[in-house]
Amino acid sequence: MSAGLRLPVELPIPESTLQTLREDAVDWAHAHGMVMRTAERKGNGDICQAAPFALLPSPFPADVFRQAQDVQKAMNLLYFRISFDFEYLKNWHSEVVKSDDFTRGLLSILGKVMEGGGPRQKKMLLTQRSDYMCHVGPNGERELKQIEVNNIAVSMGTLSERCTKLHRRVLKRLGFTATEEQVPENRPTDVLATGLFEAWKDFGDPKAIVLVVVENVNQNQIDQRWIEYKLEELSEGQIEMVRLNLTQCAERVTVDESSGRLLLDGTVRVGLVYFRAGYSPENYPTEVEWKARETIELSDAIKCPWIGLQAANTKKIQQVLAKEGQVERFLPDHPEMVPLIRATFAGLWGLENDDEETKVIVEEAKAHPERFVLKPQLEGGGGNFYGEEIVQKLNSMSKDERSAHILMQRIRPLVVKNYLVRALTETKLSNVVGELGIYGYLYGTMGAETKPESGVVTSNVSGGQIIRSKCEDVNEGGVAVGAAVIDTPFLC
Repeated sequence: MSAGLRLPVELPIPESTLQTLREDAVDWAHAHGMVMRTAERKGNGDICQAAPFALLPSPFPADVFRQAQDVQKAMNLLYFRISFDFEYLKNWHSEVVKSDDFTRGLLSILGKVMEGGGPRQKKMLLTQRSDYMCHVGPNGERELKQIEVNNIAVSMGTLSERCTKLHRRVLKRLGFTATEEQVPENRPTDVLATGLFEAWKDFGDPKAIVLVVVENVNQNQIDQRWIEYKLEELSEGQIEMVRLNLTQCAERVTVDESSGRLLLDGTVRVGLVYFRAGYSPENYPTEVEWKARETIELSDAIKCPWIGLQAANTKKIQQVLAKEGQVERFLPDHPEMVPLIRATFAGLWGLENDDEETKVIVEEAKAHPERFVLKPQLEGGGGNFYGEEIVQKLNSMSKDERSAHILMQRIRPLVVKNYLVRALTETKLSNVVGELGIYGYLYGTMGAETKPESGVVTSNVSGGQIIRSKCEDVNEGGVAVGAAVIDTPFLC
């Protein structure tokens, strides 16, 4: 347990008080839309339950939190610029695509887009959530360490916004009124929706719709809907949104070859495509869905994200950026940003080479797997390997399969106490660890592939946060996969 980080309330909470607080908090969550569909009926909105949440905000070091806030605009700009360096993306994924079908699909579409002068639509919208843990070093030092960056289907913002309000309310019921410095303002819904609205408005056609690309079924659909409702509000009801999965897009969405316009049902122009799906192999069950994605990418609609940005979002690129000179390559005009970004990097190692350095780190991972995480090129809180799984995978993988993975330093996260509230589950005081996410968006126009600073940034915004907390002995961290709950920080 980390010394000096605690809430201004006594723990444990007496059982009778705990049950009253829990019931009140669950009712508040229902009344304010902090809900999810049930795991048993993900495709049915008739039945919802309170999203899993922490009853109290989790203590978090204020200086580490501010560091995460301060670096977000730099992260936005870095990934924006990487996204239009096609040769860079193609080169660093050259070994990955030999065995990773999904990454190969993304790079294939990106290659077609870049043929003949690049994308038809040079304007692009990045929405991002950068995820970190507070690493506790051997001498008790607390360090911000990046877990991953998410540039597609950025989620949970609207739920975390409501969780902040809930936490202020719970603390007040326990006799403590939190200040903004202790429980900071949290409005990621405004940040994400404002970015989408700016892009749609700049497209220049008030009759153009927003196409929201969704999964076939989604347990977290309400979180998505709040973004749509905010867009309606910002546009004063002018924006029309249509939700389609990629299979439906293949049936209803086409490109006018002469103009590049993206059309729904042959007549309705699409101005902005907002991907809340497309980040997982499961979203592309056949070639039909890949063709639909290609159709969208070859059009003049603004994408959030465009395919180059998603290709920049792999674990491979995260690992490569830790190499000397790589961050500097994309920020030659912002040298002050480089140390901010580099300070967040954990240890990262590629596995595609047979050199001495790679052999040494592979043998170390086999001998001490508890010090590492083995990661494929996936998002969404699943698919990683831990402990003896790492040894088994490294011993069984072919060279090509190994090249599609990276090794990452295992973080020793800050441990605090909290109550995790899940539907139909006992709520008890637990030791928990949290993953801090910071939200932001960047809207701009791509520059030259060989001169990243030539891109034009119209807006670069940071705002909003989430902590996804889980019991300390749980490896995976996603809320949607059932491992974590929604939480917010109490700054100490």
